[in-house]
Amino acid sequence: MSRTRLLQFTVLALVALLAAPAATAKDEEPNFVQSFIAEVELGLGQVAEEIIIFPLIAKEKRARLGIQPNTWAKNIAYSEPDLPKKRFNVGVANNETKPLLVLGGTLLGGGERDRMVTQDVLVEPGGRVEISTIVSAPPSGNRKEPVPFRLGSSLAPPYLRERAEFNPTNTLVPSFVSHFLDFRTDGDKRKSLAALNASEQLNKLCVPCHASLASFPMASGGRVVGLVTAVRGRIRSIEAFGDNRLFKAWFEPLLKSHTFAAAAIAAKAKRLRLPVPGKGDPEKAIEEVRVKAQKLLDALVKARYRDGEDAAGSIGQSLLLRTSNGTRGVATGLDGAFVHMAVFPYDPFEHALFSRRIKPPTDPDDGYGEDGAAELELS
Repeated sequence: MSRTRLLQFTVLALVALLAAPAATAKDEEPNFVQSFIAEVELGLGQVAEEIIIFPLIAKEKRARLGIQPNTWAKNIAYSEPDLPKKRFNVGVANNETKPLLVLGGTLLGGGERDRMVTQDVLVEPGGRVEISTIVSAPPSGNRKEPVPFRLGSSLAPPYLRERAEFNPTNTLVPSFVSHFLDFRTDGDKRKSLAALNASEQLNKLCVPCHASLASFPMASGGRVVGLVTAVRGRIRSIEAFGDNRLFKAWFEPLLKSHTFAAAAIAAKAKRLRLPVPGKGDPEKAIEEVRVKAQKLLDALVKARYRDGEDAAGSIGQSLLLRTSNGTRGVATGLDGAFVHMAVFPYDPFEHALFSRRIKPPTDPDDGYGEDGAAELELS
């Protein structure tokens, strides 16, 4: 074959190759979150006071994970490391026979200063992990001598958990608490989240909600593995676990973290001389939230996922997710199995409520001059 004919043949071959349709790459396998979403469905909503919750029900009963659900079990010890990698880190020793799940948002009272865990951690049996925490009290809450750690009865509110996961700072919780100091029980001078969680005023507002939802985790024959929670019509979080046993262990601390938000809004409305928001038609509210919740679940399948940064020594794998509308979340897996997920929809109202002071109007007839008050009325 002449050089000219060879060149012509080569050019024609290249043209044919470029014109051919590209080979279709095999679709990526769904990650453990996407697989979990495909295996659950939204149950019937329930209303308790201003809280609306929808159960996430597994289509088939999920096998129990071999994970220690009780963060407060007797063979688990918390301590301040002698040489921490970061000043407020806390060491967790797991002397149980199963891996230990510590949730982001867990409140630790004790040590030299009260703290809040920023991210999920899985500690192997017989293992010890240094976990990241941020302070939950101002510098005035420093103790001259450290005291034994104790766990709070509630997780931190979703507003704090989301920001601690993605942008942890030691001013976050004290700033939040400073807006609610007048809710403390008379005589309680503490300026920490522990003081708010112990508030007689807030707990009194939460009691009816807890009583009416006590049987929630046991519904559907033990197939409930999570919940979508809305406070006054606004979805605050999706929380899900790998099995019903884990969900039951964490249900009460989760519920209290949400009822705190509901009670705080009610108390602020009272101080602003506004009607308590969210007192509309319960059936209509349930249907509106159900539609939003289903859209949010569908969006999680298409969300953008990336690997999270796990604590050194943690045996879990974390995934960070973000949807197109700014909803963020984090999920934890173990050897490819789904363990836990917390998703927090973006809500500018929460920022106005929890990060800025809302003062009563100087003249009620003139409307609401302070940012957030009008939003509070509309919530």
